[in-house]
Amino acid sequence: MFLQGRGLNSSYAIHQDATGRAFERVIALGIAIGSGYLFETNFKKEVYSDLTGERGTLMGAIQGIFAAQYAVLRERGHSPSEAFNETVEELTQSLMPLVAENGMDWMYANCSTTAQRGALDWWKKFRDATLPVFSELYDSVATGKEAARSIASNSQPDYRVKLEEELKELRESEMWQAGQTVRSLRPENQPAEAEA
Repeated sequence: MFLQGRGLNSSYAIHQDATGRAFERVIALGIAIGSGYLFETNFKKEVYSDLTGERGTLMGAIQGIFAAQYAVLRERGHSPSEAFNETVEELTQSLMPLVAENGMDWMYANCSTTAQRGALDWWKKFRDATLPVFSELYDSVATGKEAARSIASNSQPDYRVKLEEELKELRESEMWQAGQTVRSLRPENQPAEAEA
């Protein structure tokens, strides 16, 4: 996954080393292409972790968690913008940059005591609730079910039409419509004031 302006995170797997210099060369190549972080792996581990991550916390799980929390807030009478702000905006704009820079332990140590207490009381419940799902997901990747599903789905003549319908459902959901509105209100999206 590529994050614009932040460099690439790259994995590498040396399958053959005829010259004895493959390690040095792959590190040099990683630096040359702008990788911000290199980690050693093998092809199998990279595929398994990548497919699990995309379906898990990088996309699928996070969308599911967002949708669940947003639904609960809306069912309990919160406005779309408030529900979106508390579900997505605050996480992505305020907290995750700090976690990325300083770590989750730093985040716990530097938030309010109310947030600390709540997070400490609830994180293990979320872990325990999602651990079986992640285990099922990894097994689905490792047994080839995920690859077979992707190949079968992508091979259908109407794949693009069905894909667009699924993406449209996300795009037009109340949560992401609220998100479009909230994002438009960010300071960086406001027109520059005319200078006097």
